[in-house]
Amino acid sequence: MFACTNKFKSISLAALGVSYVMAFNPAAANSEYGSFLAGRHAQALKDTEKASAFLMRVLEENPEDQKLLRRTFLLSLAAGKMAVAIDLARRIDAAGGRMATAALLLGIEAVRTGNYDSALEKFDALPRRGLTAYAAPLAAAWANSGKGDVDAALKELDALDKKSGFSAMRDLHAGLINDAAGRAEAAEKSLRAVAPTLAKAPVRVVLAAGSLLERTGRAEEARGLYNDFLKNSPGTLAIESALGNMEAGQPATPLVRDASGGVAESLFNIASALPRDRSGDMAMIYVRLALYLRPDFELARLLLGGLFENQRRYNAANQIYQKVDAKSPYYWSAQLRIADNLVDLDTVDRAVEMLRAMAIERSERTDVLVKLGGILRSKERYREAVDVYDAASERLGKITPGHWLFFYNRGIALERSKIWDRAEKDFLKALELQPEQPYVLNYLGYSWVEKGINIDRARKMIERAVEQRQNDGYIVDSLGWVLYRLGDYVGSVKQLERAIRLRPSDPVINDHLGDAYWRVGRKLEARFQWRRALNLEPADDLISTIEGKLAGGLKDAKPTGSGG
Repeated sequence: MFACTNKFKSISLAALGVSYVMAFNPAAANSEYGSFLAGRHAQALKDTEKASAFLMRVLEENPEDQKLLRRTFLLSLAAGKMAVAIDLARRIDAAGGRMATAALLLGIEAVRTGNYDSALEKFDALPRRGLTAYAAPLAAAWANSGKGDVDAALKELDALDKKSGFSAMRDLHAGLINDAAGRAEAAEKSLRAVAPTLAKAPVRVVLAAGSLLERTGRAEEARGLYNDFLKNSPGTLAIESALGNMEAGQPATPLVRDASGGVAESLFNIASALPRDRSGDMAMIYVRLALYLRPDFELARLLLGGLFENQRRYNAANQIYQKVDAKSPYYWSAQLRIADNLVDLDTVDRAVEMLRAMAIERSERTDVLVKLGGILRSKERYREAVDVYDAASERLGKITPGHWLFFYNRGIALERSKIWDRAEKDFLKALELQPEQPYVLNYLGYSWVEKGINIDRARKMIERAVEQRQNDGYIVDSLGWVLYRLGDYVGSVKQLERAIRLRPSDPVINDHLGDAYWRVGRKLEARFQWRRALNLEPADDLISTIEGKLAGGLKDAKPTGSGG
């Protein structure tokens, strides 16, 4: 995440034997080197809170080490230790260090305290490269808005015209700035510019536009906007909440109320746009900054939790989600995520209990039951999953093409529960809703092949699935297996060898290839594949089948290709 300071760069964690315990117990690191190494270890584990604490101890002994100062600053900022980070940013600034993130934080602190001139001084000095190429003009725009200079604010946003992919962000913030200034017509024009159809714009834009329509006496238009959005994206809690509040007679409020909120929105928008696999560290910093400016920014809190999940720090993520206000429209989403993380923490029963209680609490929602069914299905508790999916089906309402996934997943649970008649109906229903869906084509086609029915139709379905997913080893395996069942052993070998290259560690595919090899007379290779399949921990029912083939081969083998 951050560069190593020169003084300690040759020290090896492994060589000095720093323990796991040390990295989580500051008292255990009772030397300068020990603190540094423990900090590095904690940083490697993505525990920025502990890492920053250890490195602060080292920094106290090495106050002039600028690389260490910068690293400790970034770690403190990523950990949300804002008071510490601000102090370190001031030290970097006083030492003449040109560090964009430190200057950005100092400008943000000036916005938070209402010192907009000082904020603009910091923002104007930021380099227009990297993330600050977007953060600087957005933050400067809102600082000008805080001063009351709306025209200067909008001019700052012109810098985003040249930035590919950020014109929507420019239009959103132009709309928000105009709205905050009471320029309703200009605000609406900018918000409508985000997307060809407002009802298909991002959620934040729809919320801003809906609020504006409500506050300008156009409640019917707002209602239509919310309903149109929900037709395309049913179950969107933020929009449902806005519609519900309007119907209850609650007055609408602007999406952004002041300059601090505007900068927070800007930072959140940038963090949301960053790829988590490559830029997760900076996304963490930007969302921390957004929450510092706006502590009640619950959507940013969800993003922060998601970043922890991306680091596989599920307990840390749940601690963030538990802070989401129960009155927030994002509370429900936070609870669903907590349940997911409980599963990842191997506390499945807690997750199941939690989701069952949520299903009772919100008897109109299907998402909680669908999630519960998915968890039970993933844990091979198929009959329980079927019962949950059946309960969810009573809440589905009007069936739309988007429901194909529900029928597909329930079909899997039914098939694994050996309730084939119902499973087949669900797969066919999924194909009725999405006729070309490759996973449904593959699953149903493979199931038919296994049962020895509808073989020709199954082959066509699987071939169509392979056309769409040529690099999916499971789907290619299905094609190889249907060819095997049709007696085309040479063709089967060709497809199954390709499937093995795509999925070399799957026991079923290895077993299938062994069977195909045997049929074309390549018996040594067949036994090798069967033994390999056994070593890959296959299901119990497959183990006995493979052991039988290793002992006696395949019965009635009729090779159709060259021997091996």
